[in-house]
Amino acid sequence: MVGLAGVPGREWMVRDAKGRKYSFDSEEEAFEALPEYGEGAAVWTRDVYRVLFFTRSVDGWQQVTKPSD
Repeated sequence: MVGLAGVPGREWMVRDAKGRKYSFDSEEEAFEALPEYGEGAAVWTRDVYRVLFFTRSVDGWQQVTKPSD
């Protein structure tokens, strides 16, 4: 069957100071939205593999800093 090995991808989220999580489609979107979530908010990412209806992460969420321009 096609896809049983999983489709690799990356997920992005902003976690605010109260622990609420907001998902984004890309790194750029997450960093653009970051100031809207206030002091203490941070961008997080993880590498995932999607198999059928399941999403699995090998290393879990990792906090990232904004890349320098």
